[in-house]
Amino acid sequence: MEFVAISALLVIGGLTYTYVHRKRLYKQIDELEQWKISLMNRPVPEELSKIKSLNMMGETEQLFEKWRNEWDDIVAVQLPNIEEKLFDIEEAVVKYRFMKAKEALRQTEQQLREIEGNIQRILLELQELVGSEEKNREEIEQLKEKYRQVKKAMLTQRHAFGCTEVALEERLNALQNQFQIFEQLTTEGNYLAAREVVVVIQNELHELNRFIEQIPLLLSDAQIEIPAQLDNIVEGYRELLEKGYVLDHLPVEKEVEAIRGKVSEVLALLETLAVDEAEKLLREVQEDVDTLYDLLEKEVYAERFVHEETEKIEQTLYDLEEETKETRDETLFVQQSYHLSQSDLDKYRQIEKQVQQLMKRFMLIQTKMAEERLAYSLIREELEEILAQIATVKEKHAQFREHLYALRKDELAAREKLAEMKKQLSEAIRLVKKSKLPGLPESYMLQVSEARESLTRVSLTLDGKPLNMEAVHQALDEATVSVQNVYDQTKEMIEQAQLAERVIQYGNRYRRRFQVVKEGLDEAEQLFRRYEYELALQKAIAVVEQVEEGAFERIREWLKENE
Repeated sequence: MEFVAISALLVIGGLTYTYVHRKRLYKQIDELEQWKISLMNRPVPEELSKIKSLNMMGETEQLFEKWRNEWDDIVAVQLPNIEEKLFDIEEAVVKYRFMKAKEALRQTEQQLREIEGNIQRILLELQELVGSEEKNREEIEQLKEKYRQVKKAMLTQRHAFGCTEVALEERLNALQNQFQIFEQLTTEGNYLAAREVVVVIQNELHELNRFIEQIPLLLSDAQIEIPAQLDNIVEGYRELLEKGYVLDHLPVEKEVEAIRGKVSEVLALLETLAVDEAEKLLREVQEDVDTLYDLLEKEVYAERFVHEETEKIEQTLYDLEEETKETRDETLFVQQSYHLSQSDLDKYRQIEKQVQQLMKRFMLIQTKMAEERLAYSLIREELEEILAQIATVKEKHAQFREHLYALRKDELAAREKLAEMKKQLSEAIRLVKKSKLPGLPESYMLQVSEARESLTRVSLTLDGKPLNMEAVHQALDEATVSVQNVYDQTKEMIEQAQLAERVIQYGNRYRRRFQVVKEGLDEAEQLFRRYEYELALQKAIAVVEQVEEGAFERIREWLKENE
């Protein structure tokens, strides 16, 4: 039973597959049949009939025959063969020869694709031929009008074209021949070749129009503007020579002749209508002319600069020399009172040396100006370098003088600081006296002694000859720390003594009732009399806090309120 069931399922599956596969193949056959019919209905005959309205001669006649034969072959041979092949494929499907049918379908599809490509090409070539005739007819009239305008412009402006007139006439005559060639090709039915001639005429007219616009301008520059500029340059050059300018480094006349040669090349290029090359060369010529102008102007500006700045530079150098002499005297004076490092002295010597070198260099330039023939531009370069170096030396000189001033400024600041510290130490001693303490701890007296010694060291260092500010600053820093410690210790000691005395007085109320309080306060008093105020305070606080917690804070608050 199982075997029968499996067999039945296999048969059903096979039948289903066969049905579906045959249906798919039939669908492909129908699609190819529809494709074949659509190809037969393409409007090739209608497009071919349009050509009959053209001159059926030459190229047009040849192309017409070629396209008609190709279409006849497609309709009469290729597509009927496709029809027969589709019948064969259908028969193969009926006989379950699916592989053969599929291969035949693939080949048929490829043939139809090739046929469609050929039809498309025929239609495009037909449209190109018909379109060329239409375009040619429309555009040739426009081109004839442009030709008349170009010819009119050349006739009315003949004088503006100079040496290019002959070449322009030749190009215009050649263009007239192109119109004749176009008419002949059109008459002979060679519309595509005529289309190429139309494009040639368009390009030629465009270029002639450009020539008509550019050539008069280029000729004006080459024949009038540039020669006039060159004449001005030569005239200006000779005038400068007469005024005494040294221009040996500027071979102006030689350069002018070279430029005139280039101008001749420009005219030769224009004569052959090599307009683009002529324009490029003319730009180079103008750049050369501008360069010559710039060089001569540079000499004129340099001459003005030299005459205006020489006297100023000379005065500036003399002033700087005097200032450095004053700085030298000031340095010697400062050196007697202050310690100057070797690097400081080297800086000044370098400044002095640079000033002398600048003086010598300037004097050498003056000698050359008087004895030798130097171009003003070269002299200007020398003077500008001197000016730049003067600015550098001036800056270094100002920095050095500022350093000298800073030394004195530091001394004054140090003396002011010393006076402040002496005042602070005196204030500490005054506070001690005012507090009427029974005596002072030995450690405190030692601190005061050290502070006084540190202030003495600062005074001695400030009075040293030469004054070493580095040593002054070091002594000053040490004294500052020492005096500040004494001042802080003084305030703390006085506060501790006052608190100790108040706490002992407050604790006296418990002296009779508590033996421990009596003994503790007696010990605190002994410490107080030995000037050990901190220990006395600690002992008194400890005793009183035993019998009245928080008493010390209340005593301190009361003292603050009654200060």
